[in-house]
Amino acid sequence: GDGGVMKRYLMHALMLTTFWMFIVGSISFPSIIQGLALAVPISYVFRNLFPGTFDVSNLKKAPYLFKYFGVFMKALVISNLEVAYRILSPSTEVKPQIMDYKLSLDHPTAVAILADSITLTPGTLVLDYVEDESELVVHCLNGESTEETRKDIRAWEDILMKVFN
Repeated sequence: GDGGVMKRYLMHALMLTTFWMFIVGSISFPSIIQGLALAVPISYVFRNLFPGTFDVSNLKKAPYLFKYFGVFMKALVISNLEVAYRILSPSTEVKPQIMDYKLSLDHPTAVAILADSITLTPGTLVLDYVEDESELVVHCLNGESTEETRKDIRAWEDILMKVFN
């Protein structure tokens, strides 16, 4: 009914307000008012786009999202340094390679997040998703580190499996 839409709308307004306080770095009364002033109209306009239910058990998955973010950021920094090193030392030989990565994930959103994470990481790029084979085709700038790349992707995938079951 309409009461469900209203509850979801208010829940999302509170979540957006909390997000706003993180952005501005303040939990003061003015930042709460600013957050609500932005979140309530935004949530109202998009109220019909919210999912049908809000399951509180989803909050139990939040630590895994933070873990994913941390593991991903670590890999992002390391790969940035590796690519920068390759650019700054032209004598380093580049041996690109294309590898297939067999997925354990089957949730479409989880696969999209994983593929985007791989593509966002310098030195790797998802070229294709072969749905029938449930695998990603990944281009690696450093073909000698494909096993290390597989380990990184597997670590990300393991965390995403806990989030998306």
